Amino acid sequence: MASDADADASGPQRPLPSGEATALLPQGEVPAIAPLARALAPPAAARAAAEPPPPGTAVDAMRDEEIARTRLFIRMGWLLSVVAIGTVFVIDAPRALAIVFVAGLVFGMVVSFGYHQAFAEPRNYTERALMRLAVICIVNGHLAVLLYGAYSAAPLMIVIGIHFVARTEAERVARWIFASAVISYTAIAAAITSGAIADPGAFASDAPVGRTALAVGALFVLATFWLAYYTARQFRAASLAAIDDLQRTTRLASQRSAMMTELLGDLERALRAGPGRHSDQVVGRYRLGAVLGRGAMGEVYEASELATGAPAAVKLLRPELVGDPAQRARFARELAAGRAIDSPHVVRILDGGHGEVHPAPGDELATGGTPAAPAQPFVAMERLRGHTLAELLRRAPRLSGEALAALGRQVGAAIDAAAAAGIVHRDLKPQNLFACDDGTWKVLDFGVAQVAADPDPRDERGVIGTPHYMAPEQAQGRRADPRADLHALGAIAYRCATGQHPFDAADPAVLLYALVHRMPARPSALAALPADFDRFCAVALAKSPDQRFASGAQLARALAAALRGALDRDTRDRADALIRARPWEVRGAAPGSPR
Repeated sequence: MASDADADASGPQRPLPSGEATALLPQGEVPAIAPLARALAPPAAARAAAEPPPPGTAVDAMRDEEIARTRLFIRMGWLLSVVAIGTVFVIDAPRALAIVFVAGLVFGMVVSFGYHQAFAEPRNYTERALMRLAVICIVNGHLAVLLYGAYSAAPLMIVIGIHFVARTEAERVARWIFASAVISYTAIAAAITSGAIADPGAFASDAPVGRTALAVGALFVLATFWLAYYTARQFRAASLAAIDDLQRTTRLASQRSAMMTELLGDLERALRAGPGRHSDQVVGRYRLGAVLGRGAMGEVYEASELATGAPAAVKLLRPELVGDPAQRARFARELAAGRAIDSPHVVRILDGGHGEVHPAPGDELATGGTPAAPAQPFVAMERLRGHTLAELLRRAPRLSGEALAALGRQVGAAIDAAAAAGIVHRDLKPQNLFACDDGTWKVLDFGVAQVAADPDPRDERGVIGTPHYMAPEQAQGRRADPRADLHALGAIAYRCATGQHPFDAADPAVLLYALVHRMPARPSALAALPADFDRFCAVALAKSPDQRFASGAQLARALAAALRGALDRDTRDRADALIRARPWEVRGAAPGSPR
């Protein structure tokens, strides 16, 4: 994977082991990645039919399983009701009681059929609906107790119902059902035990039974009610605890992985900084100092303007690449893009072009009369003081909400300024965002930028960008527009808020496939974030450019509002529709994935 990880104006940028700093994936080095991603994707119709939408998180998956279990329980209830109605014609039971029992079962089947169909849409699975179903079950269960006998197997149906409801997320409903079952059965058993009524059940014993034995039998039934309720709640609590532990472990592992990736990049950068082959020499009107950093394509030197001593940073192409027309064109592209964009949030270009590198005036004797090196491309830019976002994320895996909102506002303004100049950066990532000591954010390195006035022939030959942050259309080798940069800013916001990349995989093909066809994990499942931040990410990371934010200013406003939990209604509705169409992934459930 080729990459231009030339250092920024303050420090170097190196290709990270994960590929995070990759700027260019030419066809010759990552063969046919975009065709591979397209080939791996089944047709849309077949995919819709063959792949059920993945759940959003493990908790959501548990809820989905609960809904499926509820619908199965309803169907089993229909079967049991039909069997129970059939028994009415062959048992000796009071006629009025039998009629009420059958009517209750028929009513329950009709009502439950409606809920069975409604629950096919998860949002219809509510506590109120579950309460209504539970009331019907409890009433019909106790009608069965009266019909078959208080001390027959009939209470077992109530036990099953209590256990089922207590396993659901509706704890209030579970408590109410348990209490209602206990009170109802206690009233029936007390009336029978006291002799107030005879057991009307068809299977009631004709043998005389003492009150003590009846009371003990009733207590045994009530104990099974309590056991069903208690074990079901304990099972649910244990499941939720296990899910919570798994999510915490996954979050920690992913954050450590992201930090290690950035740490290794910083380590390589530190090892490569220091005196360079052109230190103390002159290019153009700048005297070069120590190397701030080295990359795959060039070196960045600390520099000063000869006439004024003003500080600067100068990027030079590596000597062995000077003769490569593609690399020279990249330098020219970076120079042209930097000059065309008028924004305080884009690194300012001071000078550039082709110049000889020669000893500084007065140093000829010290260098033994070393002749000037052949003319080579250079870019002189303002000298920045501060840290890249990658460095900040190495120190702490997440940014505060206030810092993230400021980043979004300023980088969004830079994207809009670039778009106004007909330029798409195509490689926004933490290494190319610089936080100055005065709080200003600057966008660096336009070396792979797409310039409307100067189409890049590489657009037709490969995938350009950094896989962790590129837009789906870039991964497919299609031409990008400013909305690709907005997608990258959304991915950066995701990384800064959760401590994890939206997608991660060792295999570039798997990563690019996930980028095109999958959704990341729900951000609020990875960190304590408002639900509105989930919605922000759903729009910012939408697969179709038309579904994303239209400008950097719009994205920045939505980001700031989302972090406060105050998104506007239109954006919420828009995001919710996107989430329903493409639900969040469960971490580890599909390749390439981090409520």
